[in-house]
Amino acid sequence: MKPATSSRLRLASASIIVSMSAVLAGCVSVGPDFRQPDVTLENQWLESLPASAQSAPAAQAAWWTAFNDPVLSALEQRAYERNLSLQVAGLHIFKARAQLAVSAENLLPQSGSVSAGANHINTSGVGPFPPTHLWAEHLRVNAGWELDFWGKYRRQIESDRAQLRVSEAAYDNALASMFADVANAYIDLRALEQRIAVARQNLKSVQESLALTEARYKRGASSQLDVEQAATLVAETEAQIPPLIKARAQDRDTLAVLLADPPDAVDAQLKGSNAVPVPPTQIDVGIPADLLRRRPDVRQAALNAAAQSALIGAAKAKLYPSLSLTGLFGLSSGEQHGIGLSQWGSKTIGLFSAGITLPIFDRGQLKNAVRIQDAVFQEAVLDYQNTVLQAQKEVEDAIAALRTSLDALAASSRASDASQRALRLATAQYRSGSVTYDTVLDASRSALRDGDSLAQSQGLAALAAVSLYRALGGGWEVAEGQQVVSERIAEEMARRTDWGRLLNPPARSPVARANADSPPDGK
Repeated sequence: MKPATSSRLRLASASIIVSMSAVLAGCVSVGPDFRQPDVTLENQWLESLPASAQSAPAAQAAWWTAFNDPVLSALEQRAYERNLSLQVAGLHIFKARAQLAVSAENLLPQSGSVSAGANHINTSGVGPFPPTHLWAEHLRVNAGWELDFWGKYRRQIESDRAQLRVSEAAYDNALASMFADVANAYIDLRALEQRIAVARQNLKSVQESLALTEARYKRGASSQLDVEQAATLVAETEAQIPPLIKARAQDRDTLAVLLADPPDAVDAQLKGSNAVPVPPTQIDVGIPADLLRRRPDVRQAALNAAAQSALIGAAKAKLYPSLSLTGLFGLSSGEQHGIGLSQWGSKTIGLFSAGITLPIFDRGQLKNAVRIQDAVFQEAVLDYQNTVLQAQKEVEDAIAALRTSLDALAASSRASDASQRALRLATAQYRSGSVTYDTVLDASRSALRDGDSLAQSQGLAALAAVSLYRALGGGWEVAEGQQVVSERIAEEMARRTDWGRLLNPPARSPVARANADSPPDGK
């Protein structure tokens, strides 16, 4: 292709782009502009924690470190790196970014083609006519573009941009839920281990009591009834252990799924102290208005409404006339030799046309399509308002649960200490013959019941603290600026498909969040 030809092509393309920009500058976007729906928020929480439990910041990202349990912290980190459901949520961000890039392309010509070719024809001489040689080349470019005069494509871009942020909020929500799920399974497992230890300790105690009763029976100091009662208590205590072991295995298996590890690998990670994590005594719950910023599901619901609001405009724009431009630009040149002559020439072809399309026969369908989008938007608004109300309820419930569980833990601790002292006294008095075995029997059962209740109360208090952190929306901050899928997955995707800039920088980095304000080109 001749240099002059390339220059003319570039100049024609530049003039088309300038014309497009000038037209877009005068376009409008029909449909409503989204405004944050009004919500009902309390000024302060009705429930409250003890005064000594209100100085630690609720915005603490890695809230599980407040339990001072190295095993729990290690499990949370491993789950963050390996959890498969979280990886899927991260991939939804990449998909949303690609969809936004697709929509952004609609601001450019929506259809077009380029064709180029060359012909070389040789003809042999016939009779008096000498051989002829013909050589020709051509380049043709055509494009069709529907001007976004009423904002049909810009509203779609607005919706897809909001959907990208929805996917980010959904990732945050999945992350916060995963951290809470790991803590719940781990704490419940440790509480079960504590209950198993209490049951085994009591089993050893009642077995010693049975041996004592049998010895007294042989000496004629007790009856056969005492022996049978002691044997019954041993069997009852033994029967309590297998269900606890089963429940502990279920918690381990739950952790295995959350960590994407086999169960035996989880058992290896759980080695160490079997103590139930102690919940923090200082949690600042903030004010209800903080939920609008901190709760990922609240942000997700608001962004869903924003995305749906833009779709009303996209549907409404189809009711208005659409203006389309079509352009054809072509270059051809050729050279011919024959009958003693040589000819060369070139020509340029340019054709531009405009057309207006007005919906007439399907106008009723298009109007109803707008109504559908409006109804869906109103659903999204109500869903957002309901999500805020539900979030407030969950925090109120979690505060009350933590306060009452701490009170119950203190009472259970006192009851367990008292029942252990009573068992020691009853056993000593039975040895001396001052009380019957019924006294030992009652004291043993009380000690087992109160020890088990204490272990349960320890677990419930810790679980209540986790529920409060979850209700406050904590945990997702640790992922800010980090990749949303593992490096291995990102590398595999990059090798398989050209993702351009959609994988790098990370979709959750501050750069990417800033870029979300303008449509990415996906190149």
